[in-house]
Amino acid sequence: MEINISVLVKKYSVPALFFLFGTFMLVTGIKQNQDNMFLLAAVLMFLAGIISILYSTGKLKISIIYGISIFAGIAAALLLFFSWKSVDETNTYNKNYAMCKSESIQNLTDIRYAQKAYAEKYGTYAKDWATLVEFINTGTVPFVESVGVVPSRKMTVEESKYIYKDNRPIDVNMTEKEAYLLSKSPLIPEDLVGFKRDTIQISLLNSKFLTRANIENRKKTGLPMFNAANLRFIPFTKNTKEWKLETKDSIQMGDDFFPAIMVSGDMPFAKIQGTANEKISFGKLTSNETAGSWEDE
Repeated sequence: MEINISVLVKKYSVPALFFLFGTFMLVTGIKQNQDNMFLLAAVLMFLAGIISILYSTGKLKISIIYGISIFAGIAAALLLFFSWKSVDETNTYNKNYAMCKSESIQNLTDIRYAQKAYAEKYGTYAKDWATLVEFINTGTVPFVESVGVVPSRKMTVEESKYIYKDNRPIDVNMTEKEAYLLSKSPLIPEDLVGFKRDTIQISLLNSKFLTRANIENRKKTGLPMFNAANLRFIPFTKNTKEWKLETKDSIQMGDDFFPAIMVSGDMPFAKIQGTANEKISFGKLTSNETAGSWEDE
């Protein structure tokens, strides 16, 4: 009797394990809504268990086993291929999502910078893309031309009288404003010759977007070269979808009035594949805030 039990255990233990494990995988996959790859693997495992049991009982011929083995091998190869393809597609999707998110943030940051410069100059935000692009390409912004340093000394009595027209005590070193006024005076001291603190107008495009640092940063992060005309388009949409640009000339906040702006849109990717595409924006139409949605993450 002991010999029979031992033989049975050796004969059916492995097929039984295949069958039980396959049954467990199949039931678990159905209950937990696993993907097709998991369910297919569970079915193959379940069938392997049944075939092993039938073979152990002697009810299946060796030729049938060979046929089933060939079929199972082909099925396993297909399963492996589709599994690899699924993983590859997921990796590509995640890579494109990350690049799209990075380019979207950069473009919205550039739009925000240009809009702020426009508002500082004209009092309101640019209401359409054509106006903003024209301003980026041809507009100017103020720049303080700084040459020379403030001397580390007190003003002389004559210098103080020239600026303040009185005899106030001279007990602190010269300030930058005092140095600037003296540099424009007829009695300009030797240590202020060539001193400049003049506000000049410079190109917005060249001073911000086409600097060497900006160009190198775009190359390093894999972003395309800056092009003002392309800022309006949502990345990875082949220039078919635009960011939604909304502005208000004036909103009241307390006793003050400010312009307001909001630029928003849906990226063509979701943070988690299969869910709703991610929304991204900056600004509000109910306040003068211009924070980006990505800055709260």
